[in-house]
Amino acid sequence: MVKIQQNRAHLKRKTTMVTKTSIEFDPYTERKAFDETKEGVKGLVDAKIAEVPRIFHVPQASLTEKKPSVSVSDLEIPIIDFASVHVDTASREAVVEKVKYAAEKWGFFQVINHGAPLNVLEEIQDGVRRFHEEDPEVKKQYFTRDNANKKFVYNSNFDLYSSSPSVNWRDTFTCYLAPDPPSPEELPVTCRDAVFEYSKHVMSLGGLLCELFSEALGLESEILKSKGCLKGLSMLCHYYPPCPQPDLTLGVSKHSDNSFLTVLLQDNIGGLQILHQDSWVDVAPLPGALVINIGDFLQLITNDKFVSLEHRVLANRQGPRISVASFFSSSKHANSTVYGPMKELVSEENPPKYRDITIKEYTEGYFKKVLVESECVSEKERDNIVIYSQNPRKRTKLVPHTEDQTLLPSILSRSFIYLHIATSSPKQKTMVTKKSVEFDPYIERKAFDETKEGVKGLVDAKITEVPRIFHVPQGSLTDKKPSVSDLEIPIIDFASVHVDTASREAVVEKVKHAAEKWGFFQVINHGIPLNVLKEIEDGVRRFHEEDPEVKKRYFSRDFNKKKFVYNSNFDLYSASPSVNWRDAFSCYMAPDPPPPEDLPVACRDAMMEYTKHVMSLGDLLFELLSEALGLKSETMKNMDCLKSLLMICNYYPPCPQPDLTMGISQHSDNSFLTILLQDNIGGLQILHQDSWVDVSPIPGALVINMGDFLQLITNDKFVSANHRVPANREGPRVSIASFFSSSALPSSTVYGPMKELVSEENPPKYRDITIKEYTEGYFVKGLGGTSYLSNIRI
Repeated sequence: MVKIQQNRAHLKRKTTMVTKTSIEFDPYTERKAFDETKEGVKGLVDAKIAEVPRIFHVPQASLTEKKPSVSVSDLEIPIIDFASVHVDTASREAVVEKVKYAAEKWGFFQVINHGAPLNVLEEIQDGVRRFHEEDPEVKKQYFTRDNANKKFVYNSNFDLYSSSPSVNWRDTFTCYLAPDPPSPEELPVTCRDAVFEYSKHVMSLGGLLCELFSEALGLESEILKSKGCLKGLSMLCHYYPPCPQPDLTLGVSKHSDNSFLTVLLQDNIGGLQILHQDSWVDVAPLPGALVINIGDFLQLITNDKFVSLEHRVLANRQGPRISVASFFSSSKHANSTVYGPMKELVSEENPPKYRDITIKEYTEGYFKKVLVESECVSEKERDNIVIYSQNPRKRTKLVPHTEDQTLLPSILSRSFIYLHIATSSPKQKTMVTKKSVEFDPYIERKAFDETKEGVKGLVDAKITEVPRIFHVPQGSLTDKKPSVSDLEIPIIDFASVHVDTASREAVVEKVKHAAEKWGFFQVINHGIPLNVLKEIEDGVRRFHEEDPEVKKRYFSRDFNKKKFVYNSNFDLYSASPSVNWRDAFSCYMAPDPPPPEDLPVACRDAMMEYTKHVMSLGDLLFELLSEALGLKSETMKNMDCLKSLLMICNYYPPCPQPDLTMGISQHSDNSFLTILLQDNIGGLQILHQDSWVDVSPIPGALVINMGDFLQLITNDKFVSANHRVPANREGPRVSIASFFSSSALPSSTVYGPMKELVSEENPPKYRDITIKEYTEGYFVKGLGGTSYLSNIRI
């Protein structure tokens, strides 16, 4: 939940800051709450926060994935002195050789004696600081996300509403200075003169750099300038406040620049790092120097002769840090020029490595962080499409003056998002639509969410193509194929478990093998009557196929206040790369089951009855698993592994393009144990021996799998295997997953490897953790990728 706290009463005004509760975390809502303060990161610091809000938390792999290796720890990017560049031909050629080496091998260099006076550098830094430290009410006059119509824009994180996994610890103002500079009155007084003066020197230096780069390619000095590389200039002036927890976030995430060339002025605090030879190398501040780096478009037109390196900025307890980045060329201005590898640099031996593209097309894809393919939309359709506003506050747009119902599925099928069908009347059909390039995952996820009709709503609207928010990176679909087609997960018969000691021990051995080697098994003769299984399947289907207005009464993302929650994709607003093709309702059935009136009539009795049997089966399973470890039968139950139960009832509608999406992305379960009932359609796959293995439906059987917490407390003795559900043209498919234990209940219990299972020869492999802490990280990460267990491994 996002809370708004009012602070700084001594200034007699309100400051808002984003805080969090332990379990419910909606990144979109919290980003929006942060944005609406219009005070940026500095507002949080001024409010004296002691902890970094979760929207700023970076996946730890992004911080620790690459460290400077021994061989590069003392490396420094090249430093080039331009003092002699105009002295004589030999001196200039010597500078050109250094520029050539830096552009080809590093993509970065620092330049000294560049012609911009020291007092100009100091004044632009001071001007940037003055603006960012102005009274918030003054800065708010310039706050906007309308980059298209403003030449001076102040905000925090241009990509706040993109699919970026976290928000960066910085505020920025942007000024578009060429080819059409703003009028003086459009700029704040605090930095106006400094911006204009500094930009003149940057333009002059940019001209010289383009000449030197051209000569470094063996071409005429004017070649790059003649291609418009120097035409546009945008200046981004960053302010990085001191960070209370710099190990949790970044000043700027890893990226390369969508420019031809960037000129950067950084202050003496530093923090810039570049990715060189697969290691992060610090760009140490050098008084009076400017940092120059190659942008993506210079790499493109030089056909990889020059390199556009990825770089980032670390957060720091010290600060504020100031930097001024000047980009050639800005994408703000209309430019139909098509860029591709320069003809002078390609040949039969060195063919073009990139297709031709405009700056506009490249930049749109860069900002949206998606691979965009061209898409044909008829003129008739285009007339009926309303482009969704870039303003995140404007959530709904209508398709006006279209009474041709044949157009609606066609428009939807162009990867546009269906928003809401209120009645059967054509005039009351509401849709959010996007041109093929303009794709903002956060906005489209929000639009999808606001229909409250889930994936079934899309299918009922008769879409023929899967919207792009559901598109899965193709590697996720094809990365692993079944290598042994006849493999099957173990099937264990529980019929004899209570017959005698020998029979029980035989069952325990089979459970032990399955838990250690597979993490999954199917169980038959488990004690749950077939009619109970059939009724819960039918009840789940009945609810999901109810009238949408009935289902909407239960729609919520507030898992704290409601025991029964219906929605689509619990991790819709997480960092998950795509949305799954399923709807679900969730209900916490133990230890405090909901009163019957809180449950929908369509599935009420079925859920209550099925829960009783699942709890009984869970009791038996924890006994057998304890015995499989050589421990007393009650060991796991005494650890509260059976204490709570969450039931998630999934509904997978038929999918028109199952090769593009997933029913459920690859994941492991954040539970001790899961009991799954799947219908006869099937689709569940588990990752075993680096291959995907189908879990074929067996009438009357239940699928049992180990969860992350069982792997943790058994110190890897039992395995929590990754699994997924591909989308299917057949459907709807129904499954009921019952999780021990749910994270909905407050618990301070700390779990770690069981003391009975560790020794000097087998030390603990995981640190101690609470269910609450683990689940928070699991939910923020979302489905897909590696298990969250890797984050707590010692």
